[in-house]
Amino acid sequence: MELIEFKDVYIDTTAVCAGNEEANGPFKSYFDKTYKDLRMKHKSFEKAEMKMLDDAIKVALKKTKINEHDIKFAISGDLSNQNVISNYTLRNYSYKAVGIYAACATSCLGMILGGLFVEKTGENVICLTSSHNATSERQFRMPNEYGGAKGQTQTKTVTAACSIILTNKKKKIALKRAYIGQVIDLKQKKPDDMGRAMAPAAAESILRYLELTNTTPADYDLILTGDLSKYGSDLVLKVLEEKYHEVNNYNDCGLMIYGSDIKIYCGGSGCACLPTVSYSYIYTMMKLNKYKKVLLCATGALMNPIMTLQAESIPAICHIVEWEVENDFS
Repeated sequence: MELIEFKDVYIDTTAVCAGNEEANGPFKSYFDKTYKDLRMKHKSFEKAEMKMLDDAIKVALKKTKINEHDIKFAISGDLSNQNVISNYTLRNYSYKAVGIYAACATSCLGMILGGLFVEKTGENVICLTSSHNATSERQFRMPNEYGGAKGQTQTKTVTAACSIILTNKKKKIALKRAYIGQVIDLKQKKPDDMGRAMAPAAAESILRYLELTNTTPADYDLILTGDLSKYGSDLVLKVLEEKYHEVNNYNDCGLMIYGSDIKIYCGGSGCACLPTVSYSYIYTMMKLNKYKKVLLCATGALMNPIMTLQAESIPAICHIVEWEVENDFS
């Protein structure tokens, strides 16, 4: 079976801790915590990102009624080499830890694995991810201090840390289905145009998901990709409308996060981009019954700087998770 059907997997709570520029966007009131600068009173940007991730764990634990010791597994991934942000943060906790990497598709992969853990073990799971503009720029491009110019197709790595606790106890919002994407590579080699490199993977996964579920875009309140930029999201929308005609419920979290009034390159990116929007604003809207069914389609570019220097193309992937409001929940 390509499609994963969840029977009793629910969202207990979420937490989003975001940076200053993200807080200047339209979703500040939905964030749990924000910071004034990228260092967050720490000596290195990596330590600052660890601080954010630790805060995201602590905020979620404060919001939930589940005892901390009743959360057995932590599934976490970030953009730093060897998942050091996740690993160094989780060394202070007693969770059974699973480190994952799917670039900017990490949040959905984490939810998929977390849902499977909940079903298989019956235990509660906390899923985590983070990204930080300064740590990511230094690793994948150049340090911000170099002052390198940005092209019109480039995106800005979102500074945020996000957590979500999954449980088998009945809650208002359920994980209903999921789809694990395949690696797609149409030989795009421009590292400053990740949106268009990832768009084919997003289109493939969304079309396949709709086919497997015998649904159309109109069956969902929202279809959200993670960080395709204006150029990548335009391509996905074009593909969807070629098959389903007019599609009015598609958007990209990278375009949403900073708001339409603020021009920050070509939009947001990073593995915290999709959960920063979905774990805060979308989750709240679903609790208020504004949305009933939402497809979260996280996209990731599976490359590193060495492969770019070797003139390799950029393979990409898109994982999908469907959230649905439970009508019989009181």
